[in-house]
Amino acid sequence: MTAPRPLHHPLPHPLHSAGPPVWDVTRADGLGVLPDSPDALEAFLPDLRSALAGVLVAADGADLVFVGRSPEPLRAYLGGLLWGVDVPWRVSGLNVSLLNATLDAGQARTLRPLLAGAGLHPRELVRSGRRAALVDVVASGGTFAELHRALRDWARQDGLGGRCVTRRVRLVGLLRGGYARPAAHRWNALPELRGVQARSVLTGAGLWFWLAENGEKVAPRFTADAWATPPAGLPARDPERLAALAQARTLFLLGQRRGEREAMTAALNAAGGQRVAAVRALCGMWRGAASPLPGRPHRGRLPRPAG
Repeated sequence: MTAPRPLHHPLPHPLHSAGPPVWDVTRADGLGVLPDSPDALEAFLPDLRSALAGVLVAADGADLVFVGRSPEPLRAYLGGLLWGVDVPWRVSGLNVSLLNATLDAGQARTLRPLLAGAGLHPRELVRSGRRAALVDVVASGGTFAELHRALRDWARQDGLGGRCVTRRVRLVGLLRGGYARPAAHRWNALPELRGVQARSVLTGAGLWFWLAENGEKVAPRFTADAWATPPAGLPARDPERLAALAQARTLFLLGQRRGEREAMTAALNAAGGQRVAAVRALCGMWRGAASPLPGRPHRGRLPRPAG
């Protein structure tokens, strides 16, 4: 077997991740033998498409930063959709686990290199004039609140003022559809998020639980107590990890197919994408780009994960 390769691409590689090393699903020669993709993938693909379309419309051309492990399938699929397509916005991951966490001053400082690695250094955002959208599966909104507070505190300590972050870093939360009922919890009304642009993308309960709880994960959990000394090696190749790699590899290959890009264009149109300049431009690039993987897989079999 060819020696495995960790994924250490600089921004704006769409599968770049700030956090512990992860396997590079863009290269079959470093992954070794993988199992077939989990059966759940085919069942969830239409909803996954719709969810990603909602995220792209809500982000409105801002750089995308996928937070934690829950959005991994969205990012692997988007990595394939953007492969060979030159878009002006960046995509990266921020693999940090903040479930039920409240950061102290020391933890907030150790978070800053990770934020910078995901393209979220406040001074760089101001200098470049870029905007960013944090994307995550949402239950309470606590992760978003902690990240935004850490960014605003960092900006204040750098003499920039917290408003520069409030204006430039928006939030896109994948929300289980049942929460849309009247009087349901409104995560974006948290006091820590006052004045922050925040949008909800509603998903079915099945997809939400698959992303948030039940699906296999490529990356290990990366909690605050490990940020100062992240692991140097790749995650172990245990059965769950291999299933997650197979799933991510399949989604990455799927996104490169001409037929899948056509299906994604239809999903974007249904989500109101024609009103968003960045989405219109992306669909135009797909029409003009040569697809390395022809065919219409959304009407047939998924690609083999090992490529």
